[in-house]
Amino acid sequence: MLKRTLIAITVVALLATSAQALGPDPHTGKMGNDTGIKIDKMNMNIYWPFEYKSLDLCTIPVFMDVGVMVQVEKCNERKIILKQVECGDIGKNTQGDWPCYKDCEDVKIRSNINVVLGLTKAKKGNTNVLDQWNAYFKDGVNTVDALSGWKTITVCVDAWKAKLFEAAPGDKIEVGEVTITVKPNV
Repeated sequence: MLKRTLIAITVVALLATSAQALGPDPHTGKMGNDTGIKIDKMNMNIYWPFEYKSLDLCTIPVFMDVGVMVQVEKCNERKIILKQVECGDIGKNTQGDWPCYKDCEDVKIRSNINVVLGLTKAKKGNTNVLDQWNAYFKDGVNTVDALSGWKTITVCVDAWKAKLFEAAPGDKIEVGEVTITVKPNV
């Protein structure tokens, strides 16, 4: 029975090798006229003297559901440090609004959608020093266009009627924070 099985396998293998490409034997690496089938009777293995080549069978496209992305460059390094200015510099009068303070910070923002920015503010730390204050975008620029690269937005804070007797001179104390908000610009 084993002999008949080997003969049948050999015949099938011989037919399969009749259209083979000439090349080196993958098992021995030798070139030559020995292009027939090799049979290992001990392990029941049959070797063809050619190499199978892969064929493209099916190409599957890959898609990605792209999400929304808005990024602020080095947000953790941004600081607004209020410095005393003439009250007229922030649109206030010296009589009732003094002392006045101001500072601005450039912030780079990029997005893959059109966005509009907003600001919220909150007193923090020694909240008694700040009496009246306002946070705004310089020149009213508060939009970022999609895929336009980094855009510099300037955030400013004006303060007036500061209560200087609530802190020692020369101290740099935290008095508030400004948060940049974002939403799609549709």
